[in-house]
Amino acid sequence: MRAHLLLIVAVASSCGVQFSPETLVDSLRILAITSDPPEVAPGGQTNVSVLFGDPTRVGQVSTIIWVGCDPDPLDLNRTACNDASILVKPSLITEYPPGLTLLGFGPKAVYTAKPGVFDILEPENTIRQNGSIGQVMAIVIAEDVKVSAMGDELKAVFQRIENKETPTAIGLTRIVVSEKPQKNLNPTITNLTFDGAPLPLGARLQVRPGQEVALGVEVPESARERYTELQPSGPVEKQEAVVGAWYSSNGRFSRERFDVTSTELTTFIAPGSTKFPEDPVPEKRSGQLWLVVRDNRGAQAFEQFRFYVCDESLPTPKVTGVTAPTVAGDPVLVTGDDMPKVLDILIGGVALETSTYSAVRNAFVGFPPTLAPGTYPVTMRGQNCSSVDTGLTYTVP
Repeated sequence: MRAHLLLIVAVASSCGVQFSPETLVDSLRILAITSDPPEVAPGGQTNVSVLFGDPTRVGQVSTIIWVGCDPDPLDLNRTACNDASILVKPSLITEYPPGLTLLGFGPKAVYTAKPGVFDILEPENTIRQNGSIGQVMAIVIAEDVKVSAMGDELKAVFQRIENKETPTAIGLTRIVVSEKPQKNLNPTITNLTFDGAPLPLGARLQVRPGQEVALGVEVPESARERYTELQPSGPVEKQEAVVGAWYSSNGRFSRERFDVTSTELTTFIAPGSTKFPEDPVPEKRSGQLWLVVRDNRGAQAFEQFRFYVCDESLPTPKVTGVTAPTVAGDPVLVTGDDMPKVLDILIGGVALETSTYSAVRNAFVGFPPTLAPGTYPVTMRGQNCSSVDTGLTYTVP
């Protein structure tokens, strides 16, 4: 079973072979679990979601099962989610030990903090203000499990995991439960640049083989929140540290972690670099980038992007027509020459959604982005790294 409690790196080591970087995601792996908000009052609720990568099963369905554990009122981490036997043998979850709750299936879930968690404490106990930790476990399973699975059926799923028949990743996140009035918030990412320019919304990053791209990440100063921690000697004023980490399905980065206050940029080295022959251009030339930003109190935020390793020997497609859908729910049809070599079509700087070349229609098709009424320019971005203003427009009624 491939279970990841932290970000575990699979590496191959031998004489003359470089270690795979920690940032490489080449199998099922959980990169982040976020809760919004990351801190709640007793009885409060938070929405949890998981970011994971699995380049081995692109386009296939994975199942996420969510489990929550009540916080320890004495903040000694004595929760069911800290029971290592459950992590090694997840079928024990179906027996529901005290303090553990099955939260549900799907990409998101809701965690509710136990209402009376601090009832055994005196009113002046500092734990009430500093908080205790509730935990949420995300189990990502590389198969399509029915939402209705319960009892023996669910136990059979876990048994396949334990028998190493189904690849699985397990991740834990912390939910702070406290009575303090000013609670922690997730950091926000205000701006991202690739070689100094923003990536068009929904579009793929175009890179040449081995190209080195400077990645800029901006997080507002307000994301590094100031807070008060009650200690035996009295209240101590602190400020959060916020760090970022990039991950990719191919290629590598100049560093694994970075302080968001640093002016130094991280460099993404695209696959196909002569410096790293162990990073070849992927067969389909496509890959994924993930960014995770975390503060030191457990709050997180993430972004994800696709990239494409260009083939500059390909022709530049020529767009001659853009046909809006006549029926709601139908795609936009983009026609012209060499349309199989189109990477993205932008309308008003925003890419068509779920777009691809359709051989049946001999057109590039995709669903229109959500835009305000108006007339917008149409831009073609090609698989040869071209970016062309087609001279055409698209009108949103």
